[in-house]
Amino acid sequence: MDTGKLTKFNFKENKLTNNNLVNEIYARNYGVITHDEQAKLTNAKVTVIGAGGVGGITLISLARMGVGNITVVDMDEFDYSNINRQMLSGISRVGKSKAECARETLLDINPAINVTIRKEKLVEANAKEIINGSDVVIDATDNLISRVIIHRAAQKLNIHSVWIAVTPPFRGGVMTFSGTTPAYELVLSHPSYGKELTPEVIKDVGKIKDERAKVSVEHGALADWADDYLNNDAPWAVICPVANIVGISASFEAFKIILKRDNLQPTYAPNLIKINLADTNMVQVVTPKNGSWNNAEL
Repeated sequence: MDTGKLTKFNFKENKLTNNNLVNEIYARNYGVITHDEQAKLTNAKVTVIGAGGVGGITLISLARMGVGNITVVDMDEFDYSNINRQMLSGISRVGKSKAECARETLLDINPAINVTIRKEKLVEANAKEIINGSDVVIDATDNLISRVIIHRAAQKLNIHSVWIAVTPPFRGGVMTFSGTTPAYELVLSHPSYGKELTPEVIKDVGKIKDERAKVSVEHGALADWADDYLNNDAPWAVICPVANIVGISASFEAFKIILKRDNLQPTYAPNLIKINLADTNMVQVVTPKNGSWNNAEL
């Protein structure tokens, strides 16, 4: 575990005191939220699993809103293919740890944020330990088994968890789970619901993303890309605005969870924030007819 420090900034050399600096940073939040609500954000702890396309902008948004305790979980390093959409990436950061770059960026936004980084893979053995004590955990991974593990652990710990999806060509989704919502795997019709994650079950879950690639062609994704993806000759296709609007929406779900306003409720599962930037109604909240979704179609 690597805990962030107040690096590259010296409050003593700044004209403003620590508290005054923070007040200046978040001055334009007031009027939208109260001082008490800003304090709730300051005291909140959010864990983001994944610091890539969705996770990066989510982290940036959380810091700019004023979340005071952020844990970043990502074992990967940036490469050139990340630059098209990942807001923490850049030429100068290729080959560098995503988690470390996230910490650097968050502390540059507000040096008073407590940033903890975990450069490790979240698995069944460490999931509860990593997310324990969080007010919200945001699933910004691109691995379906990791997602199952995240949401199972969060529900057992009675921690809110936010699910996201980014699907070609211009689609995405966000929804929030809690200790009182239906289970993630039930809502998304996963074959793993109620089962141990055996190799056979893991294989069945992995087929969902292959089906999503096929369905994406019906929505305008390139058929040649889908064929290449299914043959392991191409990565998942993502364009910047879609990844970023999904991440911003996920951060706003965390915002709503932390503030606990009666008139600003999270989008609790099975309700879904459905995003399709190619539609006239680009963002809308929808409810499944039978209480669950086919993940392959999202």
